[in-house]
Amino acid sequence: MLTSRERPEVEVSPGFLLLLGALFWLDEGVNLLPWGLLACLLHELGHIAMAAALGGRVERLSLTAVGAELRFGYAAPQGYLQDSLVALAGPAANLLAGALFSAAGWAVAAALTLAVGAFNLLPIPPLDGGQVIYGLLSNRLDPDWADRLTTAMAGCLVGALVGAGLVAAVWYANVTLLLTALWLLAGVLRRSWR
Repeated sequence: MLTSRERPEVEVSPGFLLLLGALFWLDEGVNLLPWGLLACLLHELGHIAMAAALGGRVERLSLTAVGAELRFGYAAPQGYLQDSLVALAGPAANLLAGALFSAAGWAVAAALTLAVGAFNLLPIPPLDGGQVIYGLLSNRLDPDWADRLTTAMAGCLVGALVGAGLVAAVWYANVTLLLTALWLLAGVLRRSWR
């Protein structure tokens, strides 16, 4: 049993509750929300399982309007390889679950689960793909230069996503990609201002 010192700190922001309420309202009768939440849960459990395999544990879980953010604590310092393994474990869990859902004939669950995994592999911080790119570059370059290069690459990719989102908003009256790209842009700007 976990003692009070070993229990992870959990924070649920009002933005998360507002987003969850909005998604619940928008999902009325469609039933995508439960599958989407399951896909996100499996993703985070993948991270937790890999961190545990490397001797880590969850120190903090923050549920915000931009998703779940986990912070792990380890008995020994972890290198970039271990950090990358933990980052890749979430999308790997989505790939495995998506394959199982597809084999079971649950097409919607499979599609949402695979989409969550693929989205998180984009090489944009704070997504898992951005962490992996940073880890790969940090093994070869000074960490400060790796951070700058990762941020610059992410900025270019996010700029293209914002452009595509504007086109989708104008031509198809769909703002989903634009809102997602703006959220990613906020993450890149936050990283560059550190």
